[in-house]
Amino acid sequence: MATNDPRLRGQEVEVRIVANGTLENSITAVATFEETFKLEKKEDGFLGETNNRYDHIFQGIDGKMEFHVNSNDWMLFQNVIKLQAQRKTPNTQINLTRTDYYANGQTSIVTYADCKFGPSPTSVSGRGEFVKVSLDFSCSDRIEQLN
Repeated sequence: MATNDPRLRGQEVEVRIVANGTLENSITAVATFEETFKLEKKEDGFLGETNNRYDHIFQGIDGKMEFHVNSNDWMLFQNVIKLQAQRKTPNTQINLTRTDYYANGQTSIVTYADCKFGPSPTSVSGRGEFVKVSLDFSCSDRIEQLN
C-alpha cells in the first residue's frame, strides 16, 4: 500500500562536529554524510548437518562526509585531527552529531563518539567548482536519542 508520508530529505539533516566539547563552527556547508554499520558475517559447516550455520559480529561504524569550505578555519580542525593522530594531544575527543528533523515532528539525534579519522582529501576539481574536503571516520558505536 502506498503512503504519502514525507520521507526525510537532506535539507532536514544537520551535521555538527564537536572537538573537546567545543562546536566546530567553521564546517557548516556539509554536502554529503554517509554511515556504514560494519558487520562481519560468519558461516560454518559442520559434519552431520545439511545446512551451514550463520552468525554476525558488529565491528563498529565507518562514515564519510564531504563539506565545502568558506574560510581557512577548517584547517584548524584538520590540525586538531593531525595532532591527535601524532599523539601530541592524545586526550582530544572528536564527536560528530547528526540531527534528523522528520516531517511528523520526530527528531533523532545520533552522536558518533570519539571518532578516529582516515584519509582526508581536499578536492579542487575546476575553476567554477567549490573546494570540497572529505572526512573518513570510524567509531566504536553511536549514541541515539529518539524524540
